[in-house]
Amino acid sequence: MRGLSGYHIMIVSKYFDDFGNFINLELVCKKFGGNMEKFHFNPIPLNSKTLGYFPNIETLHLWNKKDENFGNEFMINRRENGDMENKNVLKNKFYRIIVWFSVNFVIVDRNKNRNIEFKNVTYTQIDRKKFGNNIPSSVTSIGDKCFSFCGSLTSVTIPSSVSSIGEGCFSGCSNLGSVTIPSSVTSIGYCCFSGCSSLRSITIPSSVRSIGGSCFCKCSSLSSITIPSSIRSIGGYCFYECSSLIVITIPSSVRLINDWCFSGCSSLSSVTIPSSVTSIGYRCFYRCSSLSSYTWRLLKPAPLPHPLPGNRDYLNVRLCKMVSIYHVIK
Repeated sequence: MRGLSGYHIMIVSKYFDDFGNFINLELVCKKFGGNMEKFHFNPIPLNSKTLGYFPNIETLHLWNKKDENFGNEFMINRRENGDMENKNVLKNKFYRIIVWFSVNFVIVDRNKNRNIEFKNVTYTQIDRKKFGNNIPSSVTSIGDKCFSFCGSLTSVTIPSSVSSIGEGCFSGCSNLGSVTIPSSVTSIGYCCFSGCSSLRSITIPSSVRSIGGSCFCKCSSLSSITIPSSIRSIGGYCFYECSSLIVITIPSSVRLINDWCFSGCSSLSSVTIPSSVTSIGYRCFYRCSSLSSYTWRLLKPAPLPHPLPGNRDYLNVRLCKMVSIYHVIK
């Protein structure tokens, strides 16, 4: 540590997670005295007792709802009559306040003229009913059931600031025909687009790492979908009863296809499963009455929990008697 300059030790101390570490640092070496005075932002949550050790703070970071905001109240309270108000009692003034914990868009809107920056904004169902179907550019996630059963929704453009789409977010939006998902999105929640009977096609960007179960369940008009090579597993019931889906290409990144995944896809005529897949779930292709080509390229035999197609039992996938081409290539 003696080889570090005062500047470099300040950089190191940014990663301290306890106030005691800052105190100990200055006690063990006189060279590092006054380290806390160099900070113009708080590297850790502070309280009224520890704030004085960082006298030059201009920017206040809040990582948790319980962090002390020193009178800079921005959370919204409800009165008995349903109105909302902000407590605006300033005890310590800061040039800027940065909030890292999740807040809904109502809070962002109510504080838009203040020196507060919100890093984690969720657009909730309450927000949507208040501000409409256009998702603001400051939103970083779309909350569970945000647009659920919104009959007036015909198309939606998700801004590039969004990284996650919550569970049941667009479920039951029967008139939703077009969705644009940006490359910033990394996860799509359970039942996200289930019951979107007017949705014809959708492109999932390569940034997405996981697709929740029942994600496109009963999207009866969905005829094409692109699954990116970033996906490792396809959730259970993911394409259940997508009766217009004709062809599906599964990328080589997929390891697991879960239970009932393509069950009831009555128009599905061709499936190619890459060698990366080591397990196919229960009744995965059950009631796929149009399926005529099914290829699974195995690099090595893989243990399966249920019989492969060809067994008259329907325990696993039951490709029906219409399957004319079936290959398990080893």
